[in-house]
This record gives sequence, structure tokens and C-alpha cells, in this order.
Amino acid sequence: MHGCGKKGRCTTCKMIVCSGMEHLSSLNEREEFFRERGRLNEDERLSCQAKIKAGELRIRVAEENKFPHLVYSD
Repeated sequence: MHGCGKKGRCTTCKMIVCSGMEHLSSLNEREEFFRERGRLNEDERLSCQAKIKAGELRIRVAEENKFPHLVYSD
């Protein structure tokens, strides 16, 4: 879900990277903006901005962004 239309403006698509951070692109300008303001931790990325380069990635959805009508895996 991207509340801002994949423009990196809202953090509604924040994902917590459990493993495989090395398989993602570097932080871009929008992600740096939120990191500098304390809205994106070291283990978090915006799914609308991060690009998977290659390899396996394991993530989980940030609690504040989970929908109550969906069931999430561990």
C-alpha cells in the first residue's frame, strides 16, 4: 500500500528488513529525508523507493502500517 502514490512522501509503505539489506539499492533522497527526521530506522526502508538488486530479502510490515482486516505471517 502506498498512500502517496509511490512518491516517497508518507512512509505508509515502510518495511522492516529482517535480512537481505545488502540486496537493496542504496537509500535515495526521500529515504534519507525520513531517516534524518527519525521516521525511518536503520533496519527500515520504504518499499516504494527501495529496489531489489538480486538475492533473497526477508521483511515484515511495520506495526503502524498493518491493516486490521489482513492476517500477516511472522
